Amino acid sequence: MHKNLGLAIVFFLASTAPGYAMQAGRVELLCHRTANKDVPENTLESLEQAALLGCDVVELDLRRTLDGKIILNHDGFLERLTDGAGEVETTFYDDLRLRDAGSWMGERFAGMHIVLFEEALRLARERDIRLILDIKTKGIGVDVLRILEREGMLQRVQFNGEWEDVKKLYPEGTDAGEGRAWVQPGVSAAQVEEYHRQGKAVIANFSANDHEMDLFAMKAAVAAGVDGLNVDYPRLGADAAGRPVEEKLHALEQSAQTANGDARIRSILELARYRGFPLESHFVHWLMDEDAQVSRAAALALVEARPRTRPSAFNPALQSTHSDVRANAAWALGAMQAPSSLLLPMLKDSDPAVLQESLIAFSYIPGDAPVELLKPLLANADPAVRGAAAVALARHQPQFAEKAVPEQLSREMTAERAIYAEHVRSGGGKFSQSEIDRIVASYRCQMEMLRALHMLDGAAVTHALEAQAFRPTEDYLQPNGMVAAFDLWDRVDVEPGPVVQALGSKEVQQANRAEWVLIHAGAGVLPQVREDLHSEDPAVRRRAMQILAWQGDSFSLNTLRAMQTTQGPDAEVAAWAIAKIESLQLEP
Repeated sequence: MHKNLGLAIVFFLASTAPGYAMQAGRVELLCHRTANKDVPENTLESLEQAALLGCDVVELDLRRTLDGKIILNHDGFLERLTDGAGEVETTFYDDLRLRDAGSWMGERFAGMHIVLFEEALRLARERDIRLILDIKTKGIGVDVLRILEREGMLQRVQFNGEWEDVKKLYPEGTDAGEGRAWVQPGVSAAQVEEYHRQGKAVIANFSANDHEMDLFAMKAAVAAGVDGLNVDYPRLGADAAGRPVEEKLHALEQSAQTANGDARIRSILELARYRGFPLESHFVHWLMDEDAQVSRAAALALVEARPRTRPSAFNPALQSTHSDVRANAAWALGAMQAPSSLLLPMLKDSDPAVLQESLIAFSYIPGDAPVELLKPLLANADPAVRGAAAVALARHQPQFAEKAVPEQLSREMTAERAIYAEHVRSGGGKFSQSEIDRIVASYRCQMEMLRALHMLDGAAVTHALEAQAFRPTEDYLQPNGMVAAFDLWDRVDVEPGPVVQALGSKEVQQANRAEWVLIHAGAGVLPQVREDLHSEDPAVRRRAMQILAWQGDSFSLNTLRAMQTTQGPDAEVAAWAIAKIESLQLEP
C-alpha cells in the first residue's frame, strides 16, 4: 500500500462514525450469506431477495480477483458456484463476469453472475439494508474502505473475517459480534434479560445448525426477548419476527388487482421479484387483463418466475507448442459456441489443462463429440479432466452419461473416503498438504459430476441425485447432498415418493433437505404430502403442514381445520398453516 494513500484514508476515517447499531424495539433479521437457500448465494438477486424477505442485515463474502477487483464469493473455488474452473484470486474479473453463477442451483437461475462489491453496496443502499462484510482475502482493507467511502456505505457495515488491516486503517470500525451476545436456540427469557443488563444485544443463531428451519424455536426466541435472529431461511425468520412476507405480498396483490394504471403495473413487477412463492396463478390471471400493459407486465413476471470472431482465427493457437495457449484457445471457442469439429483434435491432447478446457468448451458448443473420444477421459488420471469429461458427456452423449456419470461419481466418493481412511491408519493428526490437495481435487471433480447430472434427465439420474441428497450426514461430503437436493426442486413432481419418505429421516439435515425440496417443488408433490398429514410420526405431520402452508395449498385446508380442533402441538401448527395458506389466496 502506498504510504500517502494509507495516511489519507486514516485521516478521512478518523472523523467518521463507526458501524451501525441495532435498532431498538425491533427484532432484527440477520441473513447469512445472502438468501442462500432460496437464490444462488452472493449474487445481486440473492441480496435483493434477502431484502425483499425482510432482512435488516445481510452478510456478504468478499474476495479480490487477479486484476484487483473486489467481488462477492465465499470459498474461492469456481467449480462449486459457476460453470468455470479455477480460483477467484488467480482469475481476471473479465473472465469471471462471463461465468454463469446461477445454474448450479437450478435452470430457473441461469444467467446470474458474479457480483462486484460496489454493485452490492448500491443495491443495499437502494433497498435500505445494512451489511456484515466477511473478508476472505487478506490485505484488501484499503480497497474495501475506499469503495465503502465512495459508495457512502461506511456507516452501514460491520466487519468480519480477515480484517486486521481494516482495524489499523479504521480503528473506529466495529466487529460483527461487538456488543452482541450470540446465543443458540432454546435461550430463555432470563438469559436474555441478563445479557441486556450487561448492555448487550442478543442474537439467536439459526444458521448452520440443526435448527435452521425450526420456525417455532425462532418464535420462542422472539418471545424470550432476543433482539435479532440470524438465519439461512429469511422467510421463516420474518414470520417468527412478526413480519410475515405474505403481508407484503397481499398488499401488492390487492394493488395489482384494484389500483389504476401504472400502480397496477408496478405492483405486478414488484411481485415478480419475489422468488419461491406460489404466485404463478396470479400472474396467469393478470395475463388475461384487458389492459395491454398490465398483461405485458404479467407476461414478464411469468418469464422471471423462470462481437463475433471467425473461429478459423484460432487455428494457429490450437496448434501451439504452449499448452496454456491451446487451453485458452479451446476455452474461447467454447465461449463463442464455435463448431465442435474445430475442437475434436484437442480431445487427444496430452496436457491435462488443455483437456479440461477443451471438455469445458464442449459443454457449451453444438455439434457432436463421439463417445469414443469422451469415454476414456471420464477415467483420466487427472480429477479435473474426469469432472470436465462428465459434463461434456452429459451435453453430447446423454444416454451414455445417464449410467456412466453416476457410476464414476460413486467411484470418486469411494476414492475420497480412502484418503480419510488412510489418514486415520497412519495416525491421524493434522492433514498433510498432499492429502489436502487430493481431497480438494476430488471435491471439485465431484461438483462437476453433479453438474453433469443436473444436465441429464431420466429416472436413473433422479435416483442418483436422491441418493446424494439423502445420504447420512456423517459422510464427509455434505455439500454433495446440498447441491443434489437443490437439483431435485424441478424433478420431483413426477415421482415425489422418495423425497416425501425422507421427511421421516431421523437425520435432521436429511429431513430438512427433503422439506425444502418439497416447498420449492411444483404442485405435483402436494397430493403425497397431504397424505403425511395422517402420519403416525408427529415430526412428519409437522413438516407436511409446513410444506403445504408455504406452498399455499388450499386443498389441504379442510384437513388442517380438523387438526386445529385437536389437542396438542398439531393444533398450533395447523392454525399457523391455515393462516399462512389463506394469506396467499387471491381475493376476487
